[in-house]
Formats: sequence, structure tokens, C-alpha cells
Amino acid sequence: MDILAEIVLREVTVYPDRARVKGVGGCEVENGRHRLIIPHLPLTLDTNSVRVGGSGSARVRLLGVEVTRQFFEQSPETAVRELETQIEAVQDELRALEDQKAGWQAHGTYLDGIRQATAEFAKGLSRGKTTVAAQQEVIAFLQEQDTAMRTAVRELDQQQRELMRRLQKLQQELKQIRSSSPSQQYQAQVEIEVTESGRFQPEISYVVHEAGWQPLYDIRLVEENGRTALEINYLAEITQRSGQAWSGVKLAVSTARPALNQQLPRIDPWFIREFQPPQPRLMARTAAPAPAPQAKMEMMMMVDADPVEAELNIAAEMVTAEVQSEGTAVTFTAPGSTDIPNDGSPHKTVLQQLRLEPKLDYLTIPKYSDTAFRRATVKHEQSGPLLAGPASLFVGTEYIGQTHIEFTAQGDKLELLLGVEDRITVERKLARRDVDKKLLRDQRELRYGYTIEVQNLLPTDATVVVKDHIPVSRHEQIKVKLDVARPQPAEQTDLNLLEWRLALPGGGKQIVQYEYVVDHPRSLQVVGLLD
Repeated sequence: MDILAEIVLREVTVYPDRARVKGVGGCEVENGRHRLIIPHLPLTLDTNSVRVGGSGSARVRLLGVEVTRQFFEQSPETAVRELETQIEAVQDELRALEDQKAGWQAHGTYLDGIRQATAEFAKGLSRGKTTVAAQQEVIAFLQEQDTAMRTAVRELDQQQRELMRRLQKLQQELKQIRSSSPSQQYQAQVEIEVTESGRFQPEISYVVHEAGWQPLYDIRLVEENGRTALEINYLAEITQRSGQAWSGVKLAVSTARPALNQQLPRIDPWFIREFQPPQPRLMARTAAPAPAPQAKMEMMMMVDADPVEAELNIAAEMVTAEVQSEGTAVTFTAPGSTDIPNDGSPHKTVLQQLRLEPKLDYLTIPKYSDTAFRRATVKHEQSGPLLAGPASLFVGTEYIGQTHIEFTAQGDKLELLLGVEDRITVERKLARRDVDKKLLRDQRELRYGYTIEVQNLLPTDATVVVKDHIPVSRHEQIKVKLDVARPQPAEQTDLNLLEWRLALPGGGKQIVQYEYVVDHPRSLQVVGLLD
């Protein structure tokens, strides 16, 4: 005996590239073996992911599950059926208007026939069979009927235009939500054995494709009572075209990536070889025989290929910590119930609202720009990581642009540039450029000096990080040395990248001075010294 069990979706867990759906139904079962039919499953489901369980007052044994296709004369999806019904009603109204319009057009043809009979009226008037008053009544009748006909046709045209716009709108909506094969769906057939009759609530879960989410951020720097705070709204943008609307479901968003668990990437041997220059071609009067395709390909590879084969470029995968779900994945559960239609439109839900105390300073690279950028650095200590995604930046109520957040695990630092601070001015000047003119020396010495003036026009203290650099020698006979620096840089790397951290009071100013020397043999020409 077949028992139909309609399923209502209860829970949806959305992954970056798919979703797991769980639904619950209800039916009465009696003793014996039966086949439980669970219809209206979307075509995007992974048939291998279907799992069936259940509970209730009945004692039921599940013997097996089979997923088959179910075909329909009409689409079984509720929203699609409703739209198709509305489209058919509009089309019926359009046909009715066409019929009315055809009737009025026939009426107009009849009036034209009466007009063409004017000569007959004139003959009747000359013979005394009619009067001028009767003729005037005929003319008035024609005018009245013609006006009524044209007014009715205009109204019908207006109604047709409105119905056509409505029809186009409904057709666009239907196109958005209709699945690729609207006349068929999956159904699950569950073989059960009932040993004690009663009420049974089957539960089914499965994975669907054409669904996923990506993180979004709204980041706002606010100042309240002389203190600075960084507010981060962590959102998920969910889209789905699974073929099934999610109405009133308990929604969860997970960072797990099931597709990556299916197969380990294969690593192949990495070969290098000696570069073999192409052989010179011999000039001959007779045409040489064409090389075989394989030999020709090898010859082209020897001429054009890079001497070292390209390395495999496999992006590193990120591992996240557990927050709410098992394993290494992070799961955020949205409060209450959520509706997400099956039309691919983005649906945003807030995952977290964070309020952090940032370390605020200002960053400038005066060689390339005379602006100072506001930089906020925070340590992310909240539950769960911040996934990589786009972020909208605000300072107070002012929108300053977009940036991209890199993956930030719990305990990591997050660094953000929050626009330009015009009240910190920076000016860099070339203060010295000398050449050693001692002709008796075999060495040539060049000396360059720069000054960087930084002024804080803010009413509060500010820390300004100034970055600059001096040349790096790539020849053993070219020597580069930082000779003078006032104040000394807080950091100088092996590649001669310099960094100063200036603590400026409100309205304060400081000048950074540095000089470097380039020493090389006079016979050696040096390039790349232009600032």
C-alpha cells in the first residue's frame, strides 16, 4: 500500500556552494508493509545524500529508500503553478478584449456601409420618399455610433497595454523561479514495515546544489565620549535556485566545504632540465620534408618554452575552528524563522555584530603620496573567524569606500585602512645631492639627503608611521649605506625599507632627515638612482 507523506521544510544549513535541507511530515500508518511516498523533491538534490528517519506513536521499521523521478502534466512547484494560473487568466482576458475589439471593428464596417449608401438617400429625398430631417437623424446616428466605436476601441487598447505589461511581468517572474525541468521532480519511496499502527512523522534530509552564501561586512569607525570603537557587522548573503522555496525555516550558515572532502589533490613529479637552444636551420634548394606532428610539437616547445617548467599553483585551503557545529567548521544559526525564495535573489542575514577597541594610527608613504591614511588595528577575539569577503567602510556616518577582508582567525589581528586624514600633512623634499669630485680616487661617491615634515593638525595626539626606502645594491662593487638619520628609524629591513613611528601631540610637528651614500668604481655605470 502506498502512503503519501507531504513534507514541510524545517531546517536549512547553507554551505558556500550547497545546502543541506531537512523536512518533517506526518501520516497515519497501519500494520503491515507499505511504501511511503515523499513527493516534490527538487531536481538539484544529490540523490546519494538522501537520508530518511522518523518517529511517532507507531512502531515502524525502515527497510530501504529509493529516489525516483516524478513526472507531471503541470509544474508541481506551488509558486510556479500560481504564476502559470495567473498568466493563463491574463491571456484569457486578452483574448476577451480581442473579441470585443473585433466586434467593434465589425460595427465600424457596418457604419461604413451606411455611409456608402448616401447616394441612395439622395435619390429617396428627390423622389419624396424621405425628408431632410430623417437624413439629419441618420447623420447624427452615424456620428454618435462612430464616436462610441472609437472610444471603445481606445479603451480596449489601453486595457490591452496594461494586461501586456502585467503578462510580461508574470512571465519574467516565472522565468526566474522555474527550474530547468519544471514538469518533473524527484520523489523518495521508503519501504516500511509497521508492527504497531499509529501516527508516524517521517523526517528526510538531503543536499541540494544551486545554493550557497558569501560573507559581507559593514565596518564603521565611531567616536563616542573621546573613545574610538570599531563596529563590525558580519553578514551572510545567501542565494538559492534549488527549485524549492525555503519558507519559515530555521536557517544556519556553515563555513564547511563538503566538496573539498571528496578527493585529495594529486601532486605530480616536478621536472627540470637543461636548456637546449634551437638548432640552426640549414638552407637548402629543395624543400625539407615536413616533420611529423609529434616532432614538430617538440621543436616548437624547445623554441618557445621557458627553460624551467611552471610550478603548480594550488591555493592553500583555510582551516577554521569549531564554534557551534562539530568538526573544524563554523556554523552560525539565525534567530527565528527565515524565508528565502527560489529566485536567486540575494538574502542578507546578520551573523555577528562586533564592537572592538582598535589601535588607531596614521600611515604615510611620502615618496608616492603626501596623504596620511587612517589605520585601525584590532585583535579578533570573538567566537568564530572572519571569512574573506568584501567590506563597506564608514567613518561615522560617512561612507568612504570598499575593501576586502582577508581570512582572520580567532586571536589574529585585523588591519584596516579607513580613508585619508586631511588634518595630518606630509611634505618630502630632496635636501642634498652631492657628487665626490676628488679626481685622484678610483671610487665615485654620491650622497643624497631628504627631509620629511609631518604636522598633526588634530586636536588630539596621533601616532604617524612614516615609510620610505633607500636603494638596494645588486652588484658587489656598488655599496649603499644609510649615513645620517634623525631620528633613527624604528625599523630597517635587509631590503633597506625604513620605518619611523612619530608620536605627535595635537598641533605638533616633526621633521625626519636622512642621508645615504652610494659608492662605486668610476668605471662602473650605475642605473636606477633616479628618485
